[in-house]
Amino acid sequence: MNADDLLLISVGGAAATIARRVAENASAPLRALILDTDDATLQAITPAVGVSTTVFGAKRLAGRGTGGDRNLGASALRDDASQIQAQIGAPRLAVLLVCCGGGTSGAAPLLLEMLRALGVATLVFATTPFAFEGDDRHRCAKIILPTLAAQADAITTVPLDLLAGGDAALPQAEAFARVADRLGAGLGLLWSLIAHAGFLPLDAERFRRFLTHDVAGGRPFCFAEAVCAGERRADDALARLLAAPRFRPDGVDCLANAAQIVVGVLAGPDLRLCELGVLMTGLRAHCVALQEAYLGTANEASREGTLAVVVLAFGQALAEGGGRVEEGVHEARGGGRSRKGAKAKAAARANPLGAARNRFNDVEPTLHGDQNLDTPTYLRRGIRLAR
Repeated sequence: MNADDLLLISVGGAAATIARRVAENASAPLRALILDTDDATLQAITPAVGVSTTVFGAKRLAGRGTGGDRNLGASALRDDASQIQAQIGAPRLAVLLVCCGGGTSGAAPLLLEMLRALGVATLVFATTPFAFEGDDRHRCAKIILPTLAAQADAITTVPLDLLAGGDAALPQAEAFARVADRLGAGLGLLWSLIAHAGFLPLDAERFRRFLTHDVAGGRPFCFAEAVCAGERRADDALARLLAAPRFRPDGVDCLANAAQIVVGVLAGPDLRLCELGVLMTGLRAHCVALQEAYLGTANEASREGTLAVVVLAFGQALAEGGGRVEEGVHEARGGGRSRKGAKAKAAARANPLGAARNRFNDVEPTLHGDQNLDTPTYLRRGIRLAR
């Protein structure tokens, strides 16, 4: 893979800290651009190899923060748009990290608009404020998130409370350090998988083809990762992933309801085919609305004895009967019902990319051979349309 094909961009001081963690966790070369209006924040960031930091809006803000004004953050980005565009270059895929709530996050929608105009596919990781944070930060996040979703190819929204583990007794500094570590570990693992060319590659171009489509608005997704060792490492990793709180942000099992999943496995030369079988068989059985599954693997000699897995669940499709699968419900379906038939019906009613479920309102889908003919052909056959 060309190192210039993949770019990590962070916007704001909090996102800068997480980006540094990603650089520390990624075992592959990392090209990253850390953006902020506050010069003091960036001075505290120790850049890794391939990581550059840039202060934008200096003429307007003189190297200070935005004071929580999202409009000021957007204006600051406009001031230096040409400089930032030159630094971005021409990647095929950009991963954008933004902590919503602060004024600098107001620059993120404009940045996504710039990337889209350049033809860059975008995968957005957006965090929302802790519950205890001020109302102004929560209002700012609620305003910015829809504009991010409108410009991104795919977006995940992760509450900081969820990343911190919901422990209210944690000191503030320790809580955010835990957030940075967990998000940095997951993104670092994903980065290593995309950057490494394995036997089953999950490279930037393949990821780009998966992400880009002609449907307005970014596809929502959730993600989680697991790192295990020992004889039963594949079984242990599967169990951790199926129970991951990040797949249940509001009590709904987003993994079970996913229309597409991307599975990345990073291991040493001791990776066995049966371990891949355990992971993929278990995930397919859990995902009752699944339409597409993508697997990528990468091998590093230093990872011998360990198995690292990251799963991105896209679409949160509707489950059978028009409702979503609540936590644990899909495990109790069994009985005399045909699992294959139930899964086919669930897939037929899925709405993975925001397209209409049927051609007409208030009618049943047109089914033929367990396929929903009201779903466009390019969706049923997994064809990605170029922008």
